[in-house]
Amino acid sequence: MLFISKRDIQKIDQKIIQNAIKNAYELVLNNSYTMPDRIHVENEQNTLLLMPCFSNDFFATKLVSVFPDATKYDQPVVNGVLVLADNKNGKPLAIMDGAALTAQRTGAVGGLGVALLTPENLETAGILGAGVQGLSQARYLLFNRGIKKLWIKDLSLASADNMAWSLKAEFPDVTYVTTDNSEDLVKDSQLIIAATTSRTPLFKDDPSLVKGKTFISIGSFRPDMKEFPDAVISTADHVYADTLFAARESGDICIPLKNKVVKPEKVEAFSGLITKPVDLENKTLFFKSVGMALFDLTVASAVYELAIKEKIGQVLDF
Repeated sequence: MLFISKRDIQKIDQKIIQNAIKNAYELVLNNSYTMPDRIHVENEQNTLLLMPCFSNDFFATKLVSVFPDATKYDQPVVNGVLVLADNKNGKPLAIMDGAALTAQRTGAVGGLGVALLTPENLETAGILGAGVQGLSQARYLLFNRGIKKLWIKDLSLASADNMAWSLKAEFPDVTYVTTDNSEDLVKDSQLIIAATTSRTPLFKDDPSLVKGKTFISIGSFRPDMKEFPDAVISTADHVYADTLFAARESGDICIPLKNKVVKPEKVEAFSGLITKPVDLENKTLFFKSVGMALFDLTVASAVYELAIKEKIGQVLDF
């Protein structure tokens, strides 16, 4: 069995990871997978997630902890492990760093959203949240689009500055603007990506502020979390979710549904964009991702096959 570390996963080409996410949506369209609803265990503000999924060749189980205050102890908010196994005989094939895999696959989910929901000549964008996932979202955004100016906002301006410096080393031609003012970021950005655990909207509820822009919400994975004001979902010409489970799981969708801000039929499956692109001209678009175990499975499968081919990782002998 292989152990594939954080360092191993971070070295893998972004194109491989994003193609694996596209493959996940293709499996959704073909119904070629088995994925139970993920199990949530809540302990005050902390969450434990158990995420199994099966395809024809592999199955994967990811155990993830989401501890919002983990940074106080020099740990990432998201931690975990993933076990990949053979779906023909049940043999465990690899153990992977779950946090690193989550960061890459979730970044690629946002990246595919950028690729399908924004014009190729996109020039300005903003990231709300400068944590591990904010950085991953920015990297996949810049992988997909030649952004000229990127805004970064965080509760800690120092964290936003650190993220800008990190990105500058990899993408030196971009102008980075850090701020503690969300409205300035939204006003000047054609695309806004949120990667936070906020329980209250990150900017004011103003339809004129959001019209004609694309919004991607990555962080709100619980019913009491909400990154965007109702103006985003009510103004949007199209609302997409990576899984319709998001309508029950994320406050960015379930709260507006509960309050009758929008009707359930407005929420569309993102997988449909793989075969039928949306008209982007003068549209307000909203994509909500809560993630699903199928993403972990397809990315872990791609990582494992590359590791076998190129001798990546450490062989474990049990």
